[in-house]
This record gives sequence, C-alpha cells and structure tokens, in this order.
Amino acid sequence: MYIGFTNHLMKNLIAITLICCCCTFTAFAQSNYAIKGAVTDTAKKTALDGATVTVVNAKDSILQKFTYTSKGAFSIGNLKPGSYLLMVSYADYADYTEPFKLDAAKPTRDFGNLALASKAMLLNEVIIKSRAVAMKIKGDTTVFNAAAFITQKNAKVDDLLKQLPGMKVNPDGSIVFQGEQVGKLLVDGEEFFSDDPVLVSKTVRADMVANVQVYNDKSAQAKLTGVDDGQKVTTINLQLREDKKKGIFGKLEGGFGTRDYYVGQAMFSKFTPKEKISAFGSTANNGRVGLSSSDNSKFGSAGGGGIIEYSFGGNTQGVPVARDAGVHYDKKWNKDKQSINANYKLSTLENDIVGNTITQNNLPGNFNRVERNRLSHSFNRSQTPDFVLSNTLDTTSNLTLQFTGRFNTVESSSVQNSVTYRQNGVIQNSNDNINSSKGDSKFVLAYLRYTKKLKKAGRSISINGSSNVSEYKSDGYLNSILNYYDEQGDLTKTTPTDQFKDNSNDYKSIAVNITYTEPLSKTLSLSLGYGQSLNLSNNSVLSYNKSSANVYDLLDAQFSNSFKTRSVANNYITSISYRKDKFSVNLSNTLSDSRFTQTDKLLDTMLTRTFINWSPNAYASLQLTKAASINFNYYGFTNQPSITQIQPLTQNTDPLNITVGNPGLRPDFRNSYNFYYRVYQGSANRGMNFRVSYSNTINAILRSQTTQDGVNTYQFINLEGRSPFNWGANVDFYGNVTKAFISVNPSFGVNGSTFYNYINGQLNTTKSVNYRPSISVSKSADKYNYSFSVGFNYTANSTSIQQINNNSRGISSSLNLFTKLPFGFYIGEECNYEFTGKNQVFADDFHRVLLRAYMGRNFFDENLKVSVSGSDLFNQNTGYSRNGLQGSFTEERFNTIRRFVMLSVTWDFSKFSKTPSPQK
Repeated sequence: MYIGFTNHLMKNLIAITLICCCCTFTAFAQSNYAIKGAVTDTAKKTALDGATVTVVNAKDSILQKFTYTSKGAFSIGNLKPGSYLLMVSYADYADYTEPFKLDAAKPTRDFGNLALASKAMLLNEVIIKSRAVAMKIKGDTTVFNAAAFITQKNAKVDDLLKQLPGMKVNPDGSIVFQGEQVGKLLVDGEEFFSDDPVLVSKTVRADMVANVQVYNDKSAQAKLTGVDDGQKVTTINLQLREDKKKGIFGKLEGGFGTRDYYVGQAMFSKFTPKEKISAFGSTANNGRVGLSSSDNSKFGSAGGGGIIEYSFGGNTQGVPVARDAGVHYDKKWNKDKQSINANYKLSTLENDIVGNTITQNNLPGNFNRVERNRLSHSFNRSQTPDFVLSNTLDTTSNLTLQFTGRFNTVESSSVQNSVTYRQNGVIQNSNDNINSSKGDSKFVLAYLRYTKKLKKAGRSISINGSSNVSEYKSDGYLNSILNYYDEQGDLTKTTPTDQFKDNSNDYKSIAVNITYTEPLSKTLSLSLGYGQSLNLSNNSVLSYNKSSANVYDLLDAQFSNSFKTRSVANNYITSISYRKDKFSVNLSNTLSDSRFTQTDKLLDTMLTRTFINWSPNAYASLQLTKAASINFNYYGFTNQPSITQIQPLTQNTDPLNITVGNPGLRPDFRNSYNFYYRVYQGSANRGMNFRVSYSNTINAILRSQTTQDGVNTYQFINLEGRSPFNWGANVDFYGNVTKAFISVNPSFGVNGSTFYNYINGQLNTTKSVNYRPSISVSKSADKYNYSFSVGFNYTANSTSIQQINNNSRGISSSLNLFTKLPFGFYIGEECNYEFTGKNQVFADDFHRVLLRAYMGRNFFDENLKVSVSGSDLFNQNTGYSRNGLQGSFTEERFNTIRRFVMLSVTWDFSKFSKTPSPQK
C-alpha cells in the first residue's frame, strides 16, 4: 500500500512538473516578444549610428519602448502582444514609420535593413506630403513644431522665430509675439544667460530645437514676492531635440571693411543633459551693439537664412563701438535634487552722436519752434553677475537662493545749441549748454524662497524673503548761457550758469511674505498671503556755484536738495482659482497699506503720507476646441507718484526745460483689459489671432506746462473729472497657399489714445488714431529663402489747444532674397524702403531706401563661409525720426552708419553625440 501510494505520488509530481515547465515556457515565450533590425543611409549604404527607434501603440500612440542604434543595429525586447507602430528618426533624414503586429504565431519581427533617405535628396512632392503639423494650441500656450519650418544650415534660433506665425524679430533683435514684447527666452524650461531673449536667440542653433512654446509667465516681481501682481511676461521656451542635448557648438567670425569698419565674434557652448557651459565675446563698430538686450541699441539678424547675421538699419544713433563678453554655467546633480544656474556679463559701449532736432510746441492761440543742435559723447561699462541655487530638501520641500548684481560706470558729455522762434519767426531765446558727468552705480539683490507641500494634495505653503541694496554717485559740470530777446528780436537779458553738480542716492529694502494654498475641492483652490516690507533711501542733489576764490563751494539752494525717506508696507493677498476640463479662471487681489515719511535734511522739515493700494486681477481661459481658445485678462493697480515727481526740487540741467516737484501729488489708479481669440487649422496650416485691449487711468498723474519767454516749466498734477485711455485691436491671418506652400500673413491693426495735459493753465486734449494694414509673403526651401512685406501706416492726430493737426502717413516695405548657387556659392540681398509723408507741421516728405547685398561661398559642408557684403549701397541711411506727443511735434535727424563694404569669414562648428542613454 505504501509502495502504491508512493508510485501514485511520483506520477502526480511528474505531471505537475511537466505542467509547470510548460506554463513557464509559455509565459517566457509570451514575455519575449521582440523586434530587431538595422538602419542605413539609402545613398551611401552606411550604418546610421545613434538613430532613435521608438515603439508606440497603434491605437493611442502611447510610448512603449525606445532605444538608439549601435553601429546601425537595434533590438527591443520585453514587448507584449499587440498592434504597434515603429518610428525611426535621425537628424537631417526623413522619418520612417511602419505598422506591425506581434502575437503568439509571430512573437518576433526582424525588420532587416531600414533605409532612411536624406531630406536633401527627397523629391519636393514627398516633402510636401510628409510635412509635419506646424502648430498646436493648448490653452494659453502655443506650441510650434520646429521641424515644420525650414532654416538654413547653422542658422540660429532668431532665424527660426522669424518664420513662426505671429512672431516678429525686429532689426534691433527684440522679439514680438502677437503684438506683445517677449520678455524671457528659456532653454528646456531653464534660464540661459539670465533668460535674455536677444542673447539666447543669437547663441542657440535652430537645428537643436524640437518645439517652440510661447506662453504668459508671471512677472519677476510676482515670483520674487510670491504674490501674483497680474503682470504677465510673454515667454518663449525652446525644447531641445534629444539628439542635440549632448555636444559642442559655436561660431567664430571676423570681418573688416571700408572706412575702417570691423566686426569680431566668438561663441562656444557645451551641452549635456545635466550641464551647460557657454561663453561669448564680441567687438564691432559696424552697428552691432552687443549681444544683450540690455544695451541701448542692438544688432538684428538679416534675411538670408542666417548666412549673414547682422542687419543694417537707419535708427541707430551715432557710430557706436561695442565690446562685450559673457559666460554661462548650469548644472544638476544628486538625481536633479540640486542645481545651479550662473551667469556673468561684461560690456562696454562708446558712442558719438551729432544730431539736429526741430520741435513745435503748441500754446494757447500760438506756438513756438525750437531748433536744437547737439554733439554728445558717452561711455558705458556694465558688469552683471547672477546665480540661482536650487535645493530639493525632500519630496515635499524646496529651497531656492538667488543673487543678482549690476555694477555700472557711465561717462557722458554734450554740447548743445538751441534757438527758440516765435510763431512769426522772430527769435525768442537762445541757449548754449555744456554738460558733463561721471557716475558709478551698484545694485545687489538677494532672494530666498522656501516651498513646502503638505499632506493633503494641493495644500502648500511658501515663504519668501528678499533684500536689495543700491547706490549711485555722480558728479559733473553745467555751463550755460541763456539769452532772451524781445518781440523785435533785440537782446534784453543774459543768464549765465556755471555749476558743479554732486548727486548721490542709496536705497535699501527688505521684504518677507508667506503664502498658503488650500484646495477647496477638485476644481477650486484658495490662496492667502501676508507680507511686510521696509524701504529706506537717501537722495541728494547738490549744486555749487563758484566763489571769489574760483572754487565751486557756494551751495545753490534753489537747485539743491537732500532727502531721507522711509516707507513701511503691509500686504494682504487673496487668490481663488477654478479649473475644470477646458475652462479655468483666477481671481486675486492685493491690498496694501503703506506709510511714507520724507525728511528734508536741508530745510529740516518732514512730510508724512499714508496710502492704501489695491491691485485686483482676473484671468479666464476657455479651450473651445483643440484648435481654438479664448483668453481674458484684467489687471488694476494703484500707481504711486515717483520720488522725482514729489520732491520740490527745481532742475536746471536743461535751462529751457525745468521740472519742479509737487509734494501734494496723489496716486492714480490704472485699469487694463485684454481679450484674445486664437484658432489654428492644422490640416491646412492656417490660423488667426485676434486681440482687443483697453486701458484707462483714474485720477491720472499728468504734466502741467507753463511756457514763458520760450522757457518751459513742468510740474506733475492730478487730473480731475477725466480719464486718459488707450485702446487697440489687431487681427493676424497666417497660413500656406494651397499646394504652393507659400506662407501668407495679412494683418490689420488699429489703436487709439486720448491724453491730457495743461499748457499755461489751459487743458489740452490730444487724440490719436493709428491704422496699420500690412501683408507679408514668404517661401523657404533648402536652397533659398524669399520674403516680401509691405505695410501702410496712417495716424490722425489732433490737439484741442491748436487747430493744427499732425496727421501722418507712411509706407514701409522689405524684400529679402537668398539663393544657393552651384559649387557652394550663394547670393542675397535685403532691401528696406521707408516713406513718411509731409503734413501741416513738417513740409517735406521723407524717403529712404536701404539696400544691402552680399555674396559668398561655403566650404566644408557649409561650416566655413567667406562673404563680401555692401551695406547702404544707395548711401541713403540718414538717421531720422518723427513723432507727436501731448501738444508738441518733433522731427529729429542724426548721424549714423553710412555706406561701406566688408569682407568677412565665419566658421560654424558643432559635434553632437548620437547615442545618449535611453530612458527606460
């Protein structure tokens, strides 16, 4: 019996073992679904190392696995049975896609050799059919697919931005999106050279970018205090391609031209997924004024697909000589828990300007006309170090430390001669004025932020502390002779001025606030905050006349002051947010009580004032469809008068225009409303942007002007019973002409304003309406870039104090052509035409044609370029501007850079790793 039981047990164990083995084998087989293959070039038949191979679900495109080819070969295992889509991509090659299925009958798939075709070799019809969707709209974020836009090899980001619908890159390098100035440009969500838009767009290569995201970010002040102040900063974020996140790239350039114009530039960057190092240096006297948007003037990128990277404009005053350099470093470590982002920039700018200005000042019943000639010299040197250190303490808390410094030295001198004529042409006064000054300024900001996520999802607390210190000191000399004439033009009086000016001010502040956020439901959250700030400052303007000993030691009390100010503010913040599906809304308000004390150290008097400020803000966004969205924003704030508007100091730096303070000035309140509608049809690559804005000011602070004997005295006062306002509307259409893929962008804008000011006790109302229709057409391909634009401008101006209008009309047009020729040659030109018509104030039309042409040859796969360019070939680059504001109309002419020819050599270099570690 025992033996029988044993035999029976052994049979069962054998059966169980066989079943387990079968199950194990089956399970192993089911989990071992896999694919393999190789990727090669169609023409050269060589293996493509580092190509990206991706497997996604055929049904929902969810990523399953990806890897990179090693010597052309790839394999991916541990897949599950199902239907998939294989995607293979490689830089400068057309993407390859193929559907496939894995099941028990066919658990593995060998794709063999997958041959990728170079984009340059594809037929145009194929390129058209495979064009990617250019743009997506996600709430208030617009995402551009960089692959849908063609840029030339070695082009920089600003060449890419010029092609994006709604984006404009001005000649000075500044960037505008849908009418809003771009304030920040990030790289993979992080600051690069302190998020300077101009510097980043000139440094990062266009072929490194996968997507361009545009959205509204909080202002620097809101991030600093943790309080949403309603101010939004238009921000661009460049998402880099995975295969461009590790490598080196840069550029060297040198050029020399006629009339001793020159340019030199060097850039170098080394990127890894965890670390970025970059440096640049630049020197030029041909119109390039630094790489930083903090410069007074900057250079822009010309047409021609980035082949020539400077433009020639007519509104840069003088002939500036610029030198600047900078370094950037950022790094993440300890599993990204710690990071540092540091920058240092040094720049110098020296300039000489010769100019002439004609101004008509409207007065009750008459006007006068001022003609002024000036010669000025300036030198500026600035250093700007900054860094941000971030530390993730644990999974729920973070600590951030920020430091920013600015150290400037400014030297300036000017010689001016002005003559004022009465309406009948008889001289009223004349002034010879010599000014010189030298000053140094320092600014240091330290900022600490601690955030903590609490146990309940969405519940958090943040504590912010900041402190800044600034100092400014300058001294200089004022020499002036002011002559007065009677109605017959005979000299009646002469007023000389010979003074030494000693100016200084220092400012210290410290602020602390705490913000608490509580989720009220899945769709609703509430934030409450409290903050306190203390500000201390000393301001001194001392003017000294000469004594009998020929020494500047006699204090002129009329043109001197010395103030000490102290202000304490308590801030109370409330914010409520609602978000559900495609709709979101935020309502917030900041209430502040501020106590301001000012002590006049010369007169030993004290002024104490108490203010109540409030800043309501409302924001709403609705995603109508995947392609359309609307946004609304309201922002209001109390605007306090500035120290210079309050202080009762008479300034005589310009004896013909004197400003006095008003201690009784009250704050005003400003409202701003903005509405946006955006729609994009991805299948046809067409869209529209529509924006309406309106703003007004209650109890507005405005300028009161008193003119006597041709001398203007200004004081700021509050306007009662009326509200200055601005309004505007703009619509942009963009898209490709069917089949031709020519990009067409018609637009129309109109804006108006009504301002007020007092002239000799009489209220003057200035109204202005400006109409701006325009259209641009462009077409890009691998071997050419062509673009044309024309815009018309008509402005209707009127003032109540004079029945003379300053209506103006104008035309601006540009034509940019770039073509690659056989044997590596290329040619191009950029032509800009500007017309400003005469009016009742200025009797002459203004025309200007600026033509710049260039030709060159590429070497070493277009990495080395030798070119010859001619700027302002018609020699018409006359510095000119015309404007009208608050009852005065001004026309200005000045020296600028004229015709020259330059020979330049440019070497672009790059080397990127094709095999970054795949992320499982």
